[in-house]
Amino acid sequence: MNTTEHAVITVPPIGGAVRPSQHIDPEFVDCKGLEAGWGIKRSLAYQLISEGRIKSLSLRRRGRLRGKRLFDVSSVRQFLREQIEAGK
Repeated sequence: MNTTEHAVITVPPIGGAVRPSQHIDPEFVDCKGLEAGWGIKRSLAYQLISEGRIKSLSLRRRGRLRGKRLFDVSSVRQFLREQIEAGK
């Protein structure tokens, strides 16, 4: 290749990315996922955590005060099932 030639790399278009053939059911979601999936906003989520009604964990680096809060999807589903049963 001389100095005027350029290598060409073929990249699939953005919309042509390979996607999984099936829906991935996450075990954990962040605040945005909690609201998108079940309509539970951050303030209610933290209230439910403090009452022990749903489970969560905080991922953070050693020595850091802030991290990423993740919510256990199975505990959210269980909480919602309990709400349905209580309403019967």
